[in-house]
Amino acid sequence: MKDKNKVTHTETEIKQALTYIEIFEPADEKNCNGCGYDTCREFAQAMLDGKARPSQCSSLAKKVINKLKKKEKQLRDNLFFHQEIIDSIPIPMVYEEPNGAILGCNKSFEELVGSAKEKIKFTKIEDYTSNKKFIEILKSMNKSLLKNPGKQIVEIDLNTSKNEIRTIEFHRSTFSSRTGEINGFVSVFFDIHDRVKEKQELQKAKDLSELSSNLLKLMSSGFVIVDKDMKVIDSNNSFAKMIGEEAKLISEINPGLIGADISKLLSFSELFSQLLESGEKRISKDININNHLYKVSLFSIKKNTVVGAILKDLTDPEVNTEEIVERAESVIKENLETVQKIAYLLGENASKTENVLSSIINK
Repeated sequence: MKDKNKVTHTETEIKQALTYIEIFEPADEKNCNGCGYDTCREFAQAMLDGKARPSQCSSLAKKVINKLKKKEKQLRDNLFFHQEIIDSIPIPMVYEEPNGAILGCNKSFEELVGSAKEKIKFTKIEDYTSNKKFIEILKSMNKSLLKNPGKQIVEIDLNTSKNEIRTIEFHRSTFSSRTGEINGFVSVFFDIHDRVKEKQELQKAKDLSELSSNLLKLMSSGFVIVDKDMKVIDSNNSFAKMIGEEAKLISEINPGLIGADISKLLSFSELFSQLLESGEKRISKDININNHLYKVSLFSIKKNTVVGAILKDLTDPEVNTEEIVERAESVIKENLETVQKIAYLLGENASKTENVLSSIINK
């Protein structure tokens, strides 16, 4: 006898119910009796009747557990991968809760503070410094960033785990949840100590260069610097006065004769070419310019690229007397060598001649 109260369900309704326990094809039906019913279809009908729930399906429970395990593994792999990426960054980095408690960091931060991740977690950045100024700045940044999320940068000197004082560019910014709520801070420590030091040294070099340039421009001797294209890089007023009236007039319009062609200014410009091509350190020669005898000393500033020259007027009474003595000794030496060669050719005793000449010179 048929049960008049029994509800008959359509095939479509049964198939829809089966989808709740992730059965989409007849082949997916396990009929394992784990739910207390003989078949999956009977279980589906029981669910439609309100006598069973999807959670009673043991097969579905296994699937859910497997999915959760797989998801957990993916999360662990992702966390490991993200930590590997963070650790590969050669800059100290740390992320914290809104109250400043450290959630994680990279290896560079471990090295900076001299501690391991496990010990660093839930501590605070201020625990690793005695710099009161930095602690005050950190608190001020936290307050400001919580009120106005974004990024702030400050430059400060900090002690490292090796007791070295380093100039640090401290970057601190907020990170948020999907809903826009502030979840904490990310801090990065850029070591700019060497860059600051280089900048300071560069400034010192620049100041020294300017000072040297000003001194050279003020000295009575002529001074000029020439590049490989034979163009004047710089010169002083004395140089322009020495080489002629035309150069003097040009220097009034173009101070330092910058960019002028040295071959058009000097009759002995081949000395500059010679030094540039040969790469020699120095060349000295006496040159007559406008009826004045000059000692021209050329020297290589940058091999085969930049050459400098100093012109000294040997007829100027202000020129150091040592320069005149040096020139006189050079002439005497050259004459001695010539006489010695003649004496040798004539078969005379070279040393005797030199002694006689030396005694005459010393009188």
